[in-house]
Amino acid sequence: MPAMNPANPSAKSWLRITITASESISDPIADFICEQTGGVEQIPVTAAGAAQEQIIGYLENSPHAQEKLKKITEYLAEFAYLTPGEGKTRLETEIIPDEDWNKAWKERFKPLPITAHLVIKPTWESYQAANGEKVIEMDPGMAFGTGHHASTKLALEFIEELFHGNTTPPQTVLDVGTGTGILAMAAALFGAQEVLAIDNDPEAVAVAEENILRNDLLSIIKANGLALQDIPQQYDLVIANIIHDTLIELAAGLAARLAPNGKLIMAGILTGPQTENIRAAYTALGLKHQETREEGEWSALLFARA
Repeated sequence: MPAMNPANPSAKSWLRITITASESISDPIADFICEQTGGVEQIPVTAAGAAQEQIIGYLENSPHAQEKLKKITEYLAEFAYLTPGEGKTRLETEIIPDEDWNKAWKERFKPLPITAHLVIKPTWESYQAANGEKVIEMDPGMAFGTGHHASTKLALEFIEELFHGNTTPPQTVLDVGTGTGILAMAAALFGAQEVLAIDNDPEAVAVAEENILRNDLLSIIKANGLALQDIPQQYDLVIANIIHDTLIELAAGLAARLAPNGKLIMAGILTGPQTENIRAAYTALGLKHQETREEGEWSALLFARA
C-alpha cells in the first residue's frame, strides 16, 4: 500500500478498496461493501476464462477506515468459508489523493434518467429537464443511493407510479434507511406534502440533509436519526431500501407505520429465497402483496394495507 506524501501529511486522501470475486457471488459482496463505503462500482472482468467482477469502493483514509477495512476482511473470510466452490476472492487496497478520487467520481457520475420522469444529476453537470421531468441534484457522499444500483432504481419506479396516474397519491411519506435521501426527495418532487427520512447512521443523515437543502426541499422533508419505534405517526407511503435481514427484523414496525390503505415499498432484497421470505413475513402481518419487480439479482416488493 503506497504511503501518503510526507510533504503534505494533512492532505485528505482516500482508501480505495478493490475486491475481485466470481460473478455468481459478487452482488451480496457488493451489497455489504455498499454498507461500509457508501457506494460501489461493479466492473465485469474475465480471468482464466472465468466470469468475475471487480467491486470498488472508497473510504476516507482515517483510523475509522481501518476499522471498516477489518470488518470487510472478516466478512470476506467468512463468505469464502460459506462458499468454498466459488473460487478465491481477492482484496486489494490503495491510498489515493482526494483530487484523484473526485476526478474518478466525476468521470463516472453523469446525469442519469432513472425512470420515465426522474433524472439524477451531479452538481458539476448541466442538464435541461424535459417537460414533466423532475431532476434531483446530488453528489456521491458517504451514504448509499445515487440511483445507479438496481435496488434504488426499482424503488424509484414504484414511487413514481404511485404518484403518476393515481387519483389519490400519497401525501405523507416515511423513508426508512434513507441513505443519501434520494427516495425521500423523489417522493417530495412527485407531490408528497410531508416526508420524514430516517437513518441510524449519522453520516447518512448529514449527507441526506445536504442533498435536501441543495434541492430546496427543506419545507417538505425532515431528516434525522429517529428510531422506527419512536415514530408515532402513520404514513400513506412507507419506503425501506435496506437489506433482507433488517426488513425481517423491522417487519412489525414498518407495518404498524402504514396508514389505512397505505402502501409499503421494500427493496435491497435478493431474488429467490429472500424475496419469498419477505412476501411471507409481511403477508402474515395482514398486508396484501401487490407486485414484485426484479432486475438482475435484485427484487423490490409493493404491499398495501387494507
